[in-house]
Amino acid sequence: MRYGIISDIHANLSALEESLRLAAERGVDEYLCLGDIVGYGASPNECCDLVRGLRATVICGNHDVAAIHPGREIWFTPAARACILWTREVLTKENREFLHSLRPQEQVGEAVLCHGSLADPDLYTTTPEEALLSLRLLEGPLAFFGHTHFAEWFRLGPGLSLPEEFLQPDGGLCTLEPGYQYLVNPGAVGQPRDGNRQGSFAVWDTEAGTVEIIRFDYDFAEAQRRMYAAGLPENMALRLGLGI
Repeated sequence: MRYGIISDIHANLSALEESLRLAAERGVDEYLCLGDIVGYGASPNECCDLVRGLRATVICGNHDVAAIHPGREIWFTPAARACILWTREVLTKENREFLHSLRPQEQVGEAVLCHGSLADPDLYTTTPEEALLSLRLLEGPLAFFGHTHFAEWFRLGPGLSLPEEFLQPDGGLCTLEPGYQYLVNPGAVGQPRDGNRQGSFAVWDTEAGTVEIIRFDYDFAEAQRRMYAAGLPENMALRLGLGI
């Protein structure tokens, strides 16, 4: 089985469409979506529609929750808050119901899906110490997470008191070795923040025992134009060209 792992789409239709095209070229059978389908970008309904049409297991992210629960936006920066309030106004009834249906965690085969961490869906997992919070709760060999918009993985195994961290700003192949536990972030489809403006997703091949993180070019200028046309904060559009 080959799973396409997508996360942090953030209503960026150009990036989502290209990630799905490339995943299809790689023979993906099903998709796993780690949340934050909406927020920041100008195409929340189009992105929700695409994800709903996939053969996919989908969990919610903090922006998905905030888009349908008034009051949750107070935890966001002013620019992110403006995007959420706009998103809340334009979401269709069908897509509000879709986001309402999503749970914060799911199990798919040997893998657990979460947004920020297994300990707290809103936690940013950015260090080995933070990764250990999830790995202590992980009963199996593998978990996927998003939220940070960094493509990377952590590995914990014999003789290690803290997990090893492997940043992958240009993509890379993780071979899942027996006896180790892995916490893998596929990076952000629609708003990367690891210094590389390319979108990012991953392919988990259960037969080969690998997870490949793939970086890809997309028409970020089109995504920016959509955001400007919607009247969304300029800085949220500009960062797409910088990968920050």
